Amino acid sequence: MKNSSPIYGADVAGSMFDKGTPWNLAEIKSILNDGLGDQKIPGVTNPYVYVGSWKSMFGWHKEDMDLYSINYVHHGCSKFWYGVDLRDNAKFEDFMHKAFPESHKKCDEFIRHKTTLVQPKVLMENGIRIVKNVHYENEFMISRAAAYHSGFNFGYNIAEAVNFALPDWLKIGPKVNYCKCIDFSVSIDMKSFY
Repeated sequence: MKNSSPIYGADVAGSMFDKGTPWNLAEIKSILNDGLGDQKIPGVTNPYVYVGSWKSMFGWHKEDMDLYSINYVHHGCSKFWYGVDLRDNAKFEDFMHKAFPESHKKCDEFIRHKTTLVQPKVLMENGIRIVKNVHYENEFMISRAAAYHSGFNFGYNIAEAVNFALPDWLKIGPKVNYCKCIDFSVSIDMKSFY
Protein backbone atom coordinates (compact mmCIF):
# COMPACT_ATOMS: atom_id res chain seq x y z
CA MET A 1 0.00 0.00 0.00
CA LYS A 2 2.79 2.42 0.88
CA ASN A 3 4.22 2.52 -2.63
CA SER A 4 0.98 2.12 -4.57
CA SER A 5 -0.47 4.88 -6.70
CA PRO A 6 -3.24 6.98 -5.15
CA ILE A 7 -6.79 6.48 -6.34
CA TYR A 8 -9.22 9.41 -6.33
CA GLY A 9 -12.83 9.03 -7.43
CA ALA A 10 -13.48 12.68 -8.22
CA ASP A 11 -16.51 14.45 -9.71
CA VAL A 12 -19.04 11.62 -9.28
CA ALA A 13 -22.50 13.14 -9.79
CA GLY A 14 -24.86 12.60 -6.86
CA SER A 15 -25.48 13.13 -3.19
CA MET A 16 -25.26 10.91 -0.12
CA PHE A 17 -27.69 12.99 1.94
CA ASP A 18 -31.27 11.80 2.48
CA LYS A 19 -33.91 14.16 1.13
CA GLY A 20 -35.07 16.70 3.68
CA THR A 21 -31.95 16.31 5.85
CA PRO A 22 -30.84 19.66 7.30
CA TRP A 23 -27.77 20.96 5.44
CA ASN A 24 -28.39 18.56 2.56
CA LEU A 25 -25.96 19.79 -0.10
CA ALA A 26 -28.34 18.70 -2.87
CA GLU A 27 -31.01 21.03 -1.46
CA ILE A 28 -29.00 24.17 -0.66
CA LYS A 29 -30.74 27.28 -1.94
CA SER A 30 -28.84 30.45 -2.76
CA ILE A 31 -29.00 33.31 -5.24
CA LEU A 32 -27.29 30.92 -7.65
CA ASN A 33 -30.56 28.96 -7.85
CA ASP A 34 -32.56 32.19 -8.23
CA GLY A 35 -30.51 33.33 -11.22
CA LEU A 36 -30.29 29.94 -12.95
CA GLY A 37 -33.89 28.86 -12.33
CA ASP A 38 -34.30 25.22 -13.31
CA GLN A 39 -30.93 25.05 -15.08
CA LYS A 40 -28.79 22.35 -13.47
CA ILE A 41 -24.99 22.32 -13.71
CA PRO A 42 -23.29 19.15 -12.40
CA GLY A 43 -20.89 19.94 -9.57
CA VAL A 44 -22.11 23.54 -9.42
CA THR A 45 -25.85 23.42 -8.65
CA ASN A 46 -25.88 19.66 -8.10
CA PRO A 47 -23.30 18.04 -5.79
CA TYR A 48 -20.41 15.81 -6.69
CA VAL A 49 -19.18 12.97 -4.48
CA TYR A 50 -15.43 12.41 -3.99
CA VAL A 51 -13.84 9.15 -2.85
CA GLY A 52 -10.33 9.87 -1.64
CA SER A 53 -7.46 7.61 -0.69
CA TRP A 54 -4.04 7.88 0.90
CA LYS A 55 -1.86 10.28 -1.13
CA SER A 56 -4.71 11.56 -3.33
CA MET A 57 -4.62 15.34 -3.85
CA PHE A 58 -6.47 18.17 -5.53
CA GLY A 59 -4.35 20.80 -7.27
CA TRP A 60 -4.54 24.56 -6.85
CA HIS A 61 -7.74 26.04 -8.25
CA LYS A 62 -10.71 28.21 -7.49
CA GLU A 63 -14.30 27.24 -8.10
CA ASP A 64 -16.11 27.58 -11.42
CA MET A 65 -17.20 31.19 -11.92
CA ASP A 66 -15.37 32.00 -8.63
CA LEU A 67 -18.36 30.72 -6.65
CA TYR A 68 -18.41 29.74 -2.99
CA SER A 69 -18.12 26.02 -2.25
CA ILE A 70 -19.25 23.83 0.61
CA ASN A 71 -17.63 20.44 1.18
CA TYR A 72 -18.71 17.76 3.67
CA VAL A 73 -16.73 14.67 4.74
CA HIS A 74 -19.32 11.90 5.13
CA HIS A 75 -16.97 9.15 6.19
CA GLY A 76 -13.36 8.29 6.78
CA CYS A 77 -10.08 10.09 7.12
CA SER A 78 -9.60 13.83 7.19
CA LYS A 79 -8.77 16.17 4.34
CA PHE A 80 -6.05 18.79 4.64
CA TRP A 81 -6.78 22.13 2.95
CA TYR A 82 -4.46 24.95 1.94
CA GLY A 83 -5.84 28.31 0.84
CA VAL A 84 -4.36 31.49 -0.55
CA ASP A 85 -5.27 34.55 1.50
CA LEU A 86 -7.72 36.47 -0.72
CA ARG A 87 -5.53 39.57 -0.45
CA ASP A 88 -2.79 37.66 -2.27
CA ASN A 89 -4.80 36.30 -5.22
CA ALA A 90 -3.08 38.58 -7.76
CA LYS A 91 0.35 37.77 -6.31
CA PHE A 92 -0.47 34.03 -6.47
CA GLU A 93 -1.62 34.28 -10.11
CA ASP A 94 1.49 36.24 -11.06
CA PHE A 95 3.69 33.59 -9.39
CA MET A 96 1.88 30.74 -11.15
CA HIS A 97 2.07 32.43 -14.56
CA LYS A 98 5.83 32.93 -14.16
CA ALA A 99 6.42 29.44 -12.72
CA PHE A 100 4.42 27.69 -15.47
CA PRO A 101 4.84 29.87 -18.59
CA GLU A 102 4.04 27.07 -21.07
CA SER A 103 0.78 26.21 -19.31
CA HIS A 104 -0.11 29.91 -19.14
CA LYS A 105 0.64 30.33 -22.85
CA LYS A 106 -1.74 27.44 -23.71
CA CYS A 107 -4.55 28.64 -21.42
CA ASP A 108 -4.92 31.89 -19.47
CA GLU A 109 -7.02 29.98 -16.93
CA PHE A 110 -4.79 26.87 -16.60
CA ILE A 111 -4.99 27.02 -12.79
CA ARG A 112 -8.69 26.07 -13.10
CA HIS A 113 -7.60 22.72 -14.60
CA LYS A 114 -6.82 21.49 -11.03
CA THR A 115 -3.59 19.86 -12.21
CA THR A 116 -0.97 22.24 -10.80
CA LEU A 117 0.72 21.58 -7.47
CA VAL A 118 3.11 23.95 -5.69
CA GLN A 119 4.31 23.41 -2.15
CA PRO A 120 2.78 25.97 0.20
CA LYS A 121 6.28 26.58 1.58
CA VAL A 122 7.39 27.79 -1.87
CA LEU A 123 4.41 30.13 -2.09
CA MET A 124 5.13 31.55 1.38
CA GLU A 125 8.79 32.05 0.44
CA ASN A 126 7.46 34.20 -2.42
CA GLY A 127 5.41 36.41 -0.09
CA ILE A 128 2.05 34.68 -0.61
CA ARG A 129 0.08 34.26 2.59
CA ILE A 130 -1.38 30.77 3.08
CA VAL A 131 -4.08 29.51 5.43
CA LYS A 132 -4.53 25.84 6.28
CA ASN A 133 -7.07 23.64 7.98
CA VAL A 134 -7.78 20.00 8.78
CA HIS A 135 -11.28 18.93 7.72
CA TYR A 136 -12.63 16.04 9.80
CA GLU A 137 -15.42 13.53 9.24
CA ASN A 138 -18.93 15.03 9.78
CA GLU A 139 -17.64 18.58 9.30
CA PHE A 140 -18.34 21.16 6.60
CA MET A 141 -15.63 23.23 4.91
CA ILE A 142 -16.49 26.42 3.05
CA SER A 143 -14.23 28.04 0.49
CA ARG A 144 -14.89 31.70 -0.12
CA ALA A 145 -15.76 33.15 -3.49
CA ALA A 146 -12.66 33.54 -5.69
CA ALA A 147 -10.48 31.69 -3.15
CA TYR A 148 -7.62 29.54 -4.46
CA HIS A 149 -7.25 26.26 -2.60
CA SER A 150 -5.65 22.82 -2.82
CA GLY A 151 -5.16 19.88 -0.52
CA PHE A 152 -4.89 16.17 0.06
CA ASN A 153 -6.58 13.27 1.81
CA PHE A 154 -5.05 11.56 4.86
CA GLY A 155 -6.56 8.26 3.71
CA TYR A 156 -9.78 6.69 2.52
CA ASN A 157 -12.73 9.06 2.78
CA ILE A 158 -16.01 9.97 1.11
CA ALA A 159 -16.86 13.64 0.70
CA GLU A 160 -19.44 15.71 -1.15
CA ALA A 161 -19.32 19.26 -2.47
CA VAL A 162 -21.48 21.82 -4.26
CA ASN A 163 -21.25 25.51 -5.12
CA PHE A 164 -23.44 28.35 -3.94
CA ALA A 165 -23.56 32.14 -4.18
CA LEU A 166 -24.12 34.99 -1.74
CA PRO A 167 -24.97 38.59 -2.70
CA ASP A 168 -21.29 39.67 -2.74
CA TRP A 169 -20.66 37.18 -5.58
CA LEU A 170 -22.87 39.29 -7.88
CA LYS A 171 -20.03 41.87 -7.97
CA ILE A 172 -17.47 39.19 -8.87
CA GLY A 173 -19.45 37.07 -11.35
CA PRO A 174 -19.50 39.46 -14.34
CA LYS A 175 -15.69 39.87 -14.21
CA VAL A 176 -14.82 36.17 -13.98
CA ASN A 177 -12.83 34.50 -16.72
CA TYR A 178 -13.26 30.83 -17.45
CA CYS A 179 -11.21 28.19 -19.24
CA LYS A 180 -11.97 28.14 -22.96
CA CYS A 181 -9.79 25.15 -23.84
CA ILE A 182 -12.00 22.58 -22.07
CA ASP A 183 -15.41 21.88 -23.63
CA PHE A 184 -17.18 21.32 -20.31
CA SER A 185 -15.81 24.47 -18.64
CA VAL A 186 -18.56 26.30 -16.76
CA SER A 187 -19.64 29.79 -17.76
CA ILE A 188 -22.82 31.46 -16.56
CA ASP A 189 -24.73 34.23 -18.33
CA MET A 190 -24.96 36.80 -15.56
CA LYS A 191 -27.86 38.73 -17.15
CA SER A 192 -30.41 36.47 -15.46
CA PHE A 193 -29.14 37.61 -12.04
CA TYR A 194 -29.89 41.28 -12.56
